[in-house]
Amino acid sequence: MKKRLILLATAAVAGAIMLTASGCGSQSRNLASLSSNWYSDPAFKNIQPTFTDENAEKLTYKVVQSQQSLNADYSAEFAEGGTYTTLFHSKKITAAELADITLEKWRDGYSALLGQEGYMFLYYYKTELKIPSVTFKVGANSKTFNDQSVVSESYFLSVADYLAPVYTKRTVHRTLPAEMRASSVDNCCYNVDMDYASYYEFGGNSVTSYITDLSKQPAEPREYSVGGLNSGNNSSFDYTYLDIIVRAMHGLSSSSSLTLSLYTPGLQPRDYTIAAGTDALLSDGDKAAEQLASVQAVLEGKGLFTPQPVKNEDGTETLSKLETRSASVSYNGGSFSGVSQKYWFAVGGQTRTVMVKYTEPLAYGLGALDYILTEIG
Repeated sequence: MKKRLILLATAAVAGAIMLTASGCGSQSRNLASLSSNWYSDPAFKNIQPTFTDENAEKLTYKVVQSQQSLNADYSAEFAEGGTYTTLFHSKKITAAELADITLEKWRDGYSALLGQEGYMFLYYYKTELKIPSVTFKVGANSKTFNDQSVVSESYFLSVADYLAPVYTKRTVHRTLPAEMRASSVDNCCYNVDMDYASYYEFGGNSVTSYITDLSKQPAEPREYSVGGLNSGNNSSFDYTYLDIIVRAMHGLSSSSSLTLSLYTPGLQPRDYTIAAGTDALLSDGDKAAEQLASVQAVLEGKGLFTPQPVKNEDGTETLSKLETRSASVSYNGGSFSGVSQKYWFAVGGQTRTVMVKYTEPLAYGLGALDYILTEIG
């Protein structure tokens, strides 16, 4: 059998799960140090009710193939025109809406937070990846697969409650590389048409996922459950909103690091380390400067960055340039421990930290995809 590589492509709620999330051995747990880095005051740990869908953060990225294949047997070529969009805001959840995103056996824990008003606030994060096509080539033979897409939705608690997951859903229609060596186009890749829905126990200690193979009819979900998520050494999260977890790293300084556990439906949770740094957007200095200028222009257009006069050693003045901070996410152990995905965030001089770039490495030396910020709003 071929191995399949999975990449990690509330005031009323505040502090509500502090006790619930600390199970046996909790005193030795490495709880994540997080900040609300999307607010003007990152130290504010609750959910701002004004952060509604009307004031939502909407970001658009172009998706380009930044590194070509180094695999000796076959290659994957991605068409131009790919996009990645994100939508992030708080959401008022009523009892009826809560019933849609929680399982009955765990609902009471959440229902207690509805209060007399009959609602609670959760974070809502939606992402959508669209790639027109990907072509796999083995020698002179090739096969093209159109309409690649991944859509994710996540509901989770505030920073005060460690951004604990409540419900996530991910629908994948994508063709992925199958193995390192391939003798034909037919065995170098495989299609994924899957739906994953995960429901978390209040406090995040257990999760039940329903995994549906959409290529089969009738498409019947398979149940997969994991318990004891809070008994490990690190804070646990769902992989669907890893963008937000990395963004929430406290301080996001060049020396910041965070070890966490990520749950993927169908697999036991696995540990990853996020390491912040000061890596340039690209290794080529001129191209890096050009890319930095393009994302700076996007931020300036929305008032999220304003160049300031900087006095040089010779007494002249120039305008400051956007600063970014990088963050690499690496799997701790296993045969794929060397594969790292990387984020870049704008830091300083704007009202909130914004992801300006993301690099998705492709399996088996097939290159990488870059997601570069092109639009806000």
